[in-house]
Amino acid sequence: MSLTPTRRMHLLISLLVALFLVGLLWRGIDLPATHPALAGLILTLFAANALWLSAAAVTALFGMFAIRREHTIQQAATTNDRCAILWLVCGEPAEPLARRIRALLHDLHTTDQAQDCTIYVLSDTQGKDLIEAERAALAPLAEHIHWRNRESTTDRKPGNLSDWFDRHGRDYETMLVLDADSGFSAARLQSMRARMASQPELGLIQAAIRLRPGSSRLAEMQRLSGRLCGPVFAHGLACLSGDAGNYWGHNALLRVAAFARVARLPVLSGHPPLGGPILSHDFIEAALIRAAGWHVQIDPVALGSFEDSPMSVAAHLQRDRRWAQGNLQHIRLIGRAGLHPASRLHLLAGIHSYLSAPIWLALVVLMGSGAVHANVEAVWALLGALGLLLVPKLAGLATMRRRLNRPAGKRLLWRALGAELWLTTLFAPINMIRRTGFVLALLAGRDSGWKPSGQFETRAGGGHAEQLTGFAVFAAVITPQMLIGTNTAVALSGAIVLPVVLPLLAAPWLIRWLDRPVKDDAIARYYDASTRRFLVVGGSGRALALHRPLWAPGINTPESAAAHANDLIASTATKALGRPPARVCDLGCGVGGSLFHLARLWPQAELSGITISAKQVILAREHAAHLRLSERCRFVHSDFTLPTSISRADLIFAIESHVHVDSAARFLDAALNHLTPGGVLIVVDDMLDREENGLTETERQLVTVFRRGWRLGHVSPRSTLLAEATALGFEMLAERDLTPLLRLDRLRDRILRVVAPLADRMGLTRYPFFANMVGGNALTQSYRAGIMQYGLVALRAPEDALVHDRGATAVRDAA
Repeated sequence: MSLTPTRRMHLLISLLVALFLVGLLWRGIDLPATHPALAGLILTLFAANALWLSAAAVTALFGMFAIRREHTIQQAATTNDRCAILWLVCGEPAEPLARRIRALLHDLHTTDQAQDCTIYVLSDTQGKDLIEAERAALAPLAEHIHWRNRESTTDRKPGNLSDWFDRHGRDYETMLVLDADSGFSAARLQSMRARMASQPELGLIQAAIRLRPGSSRLAEMQRLSGRLCGPVFAHGLACLSGDAGNYWGHNALLRVAAFARVARLPVLSGHPPLGGPILSHDFIEAALIRAAGWHVQIDPVALGSFEDSPMSVAAHLQRDRRWAQGNLQHIRLIGRAGLHPASRLHLLAGIHSYLSAPIWLALVVLMGSGAVHANVEAVWALLGALGLLLVPKLAGLATMRRRLNRPAGKRLLWRALGAELWLTTLFAPINMIRRTGFVLALLAGRDSGWKPSGQFETRAGGGHAEQLTGFAVFAAVITPQMLIGTNTAVALSGAIVLPVVLPLLAAPWLIRWLDRPVKDDAIARYYDASTRRFLVVGGSGRALALHRPLWAPGINTPESAAAHANDLIASTATKALGRPPARVCDLGCGVGGSLFHLARLWPQAELSGITISAKQVILAREHAAHLRLSERCRFVHSDFTLPTSISRADLIFAIESHVHVDSAARFLDAALNHLTPGGVLIVVDDMLDREENGLTETERQLVTVFRRGWRLGHVSPRSTLLAEATALGFEMLAERDLTPLLRLDRLRDRILRVVAPLADRMGLTRYPFFANMVGGNALTQSYRAGIMQYGLVALRAPEDALVHDRGATAVRDAA
């Protein structure tokens, strides 16, 4: 590896920073009172961790500057190579996999790659029931994909790939390797294929990966860390690695001829855990491909490349245990002849990521207990190490901030940084203790075995082992100081050990807290509990509507009235676009009634719906199957303010859902990130007739009851919605007051005027049935009093919406 100016600068800065911190620690050790061997040991251990912390911090800074210099180069997709898309499966849920495959198949057609690309699902799933479930889920795609299940899972994932290579490898030039939970866009594949075609020496391109939103606090913690630090790390690593990059086992495009050199990995001599089959095979495959003369590159942009993260602490730790064994096996391979120096550094980084945990624990115990006599100056070295941990986070924050113009977005980023620091600080001691245990178990000869991600545990670990370890560490540190030390020494020991010990003592509760859903979502619970009742009481019949009926002239049935909002959206969209839309997305889709209506009007359109209610997704998919619209209508369980794998649409609409977001601005920001540039957004919803400061106290109270009963995030005037839209670059196309089409004096409305206030005074709104009753009555009274109006607003997105995606989406995702 030649020392280019960039690499030379990185090495020099990293060494200087590490030496400075080691010097601080050396000054902080009372050398006459400390055994020389212990002093040497503590300095050596600290130097090892300080060097890698400084290297990571400098890498992040290099990545930050690389992003600032980055400019998009459009790659012409002139290649017509045959590409195999390989999804490797081993017991993971099959339904999500089928949806991802279906979405990619559609995108391959739209990018004119369908003729060149073939999808293979390479299954190592075991167990009759699981295999049959997988077969059934993929059956509708049988004409478009190849699925095979190995009877024997010899050599795990490498064996699975080798089996495909032996059977089909000669028929393809390139192969995209994906895990079961991977998502990949056809546009991203197209650009990577073009890049590989333009560089004949290029053997592997590893795409950066973005984590999808997760349901647990742990998953969101990992995702938030990835969003803050991931881009700067990826760009820095790509910059420094050059043509000797790394491979993470999935979301990567490989040249088949290059993969031929590593299709059969060596088996390490001896028995597991440090012998036998190589568990972390991907690093080794990248190293061997580079050693064979092929270039290996990291593409640092994560756009269009996704994966899931473990949802529970138990699943995270189980995967980490396997990775620990795999990375420590690399100790036996790092000296292999012929490897590129950069490949050795990648291997060393993986090894050190696990050895650093026992090193930190040893430093805490040795320094805190007084075995190594230290004074207050030693704290500065430890604070310096903590400061290095902050550098990647601050670099990521700075990168996001420079893409934002709105002060509210910048404040949101600071809150996101605070949340990430809080969560990772709490979890770090647990991770340190577990990783230390992994290393010790491996050194003792305990083999973890190998479990695929589809068999990860989902229930939380108990945390009692961590709690006992916390007591032991505290006793080992504080007891000697209390017996022989001064008050200053006790205080210093406490400062060193308490940030580590307190999370360990709270581990049983902390782990359960991390495993819980991100929030107890009142909106999701509300719709989970109420949807079936809404369908029955609303009387919309086959319209499957959860929104209010509109009684326009000539409409005389509840079903037609319920469907009229869909007709208004269809006519408005067709007029605005000048054609039927090709892709449609419903933000807050309910059970899919509006999408099914539009699917019949636009038989060529692809339609998607997003809802926060799991029960609504189940019902929507059932109705889609009954109506034979499953191929065209896709439903996703998610918060629509978060990114999904759904492709951008040229028509987005939201019926009575935009008010569930905490502000009109945040809703518009979310909608803009689902729209194609120049696409159309249509909102049909409740809006204030005038500014809230113009309402009387009685009127304001009525709106408050409405918001509380229906679990709304905001209720804004139409003027506020339009002003926020203009600020984001939207063009106003149409607006219409639909309030005259509502019936506000039905028999049930008159009954609710009497019953709803009683239910509210009795505190029954904590139950969805009564909450809906109270909120609905307050809304009806607001209509009648002229406080509220039911309106339609149509907006056109700016042509530069993709620029917005790179900035505002980062803020929203970080939150």
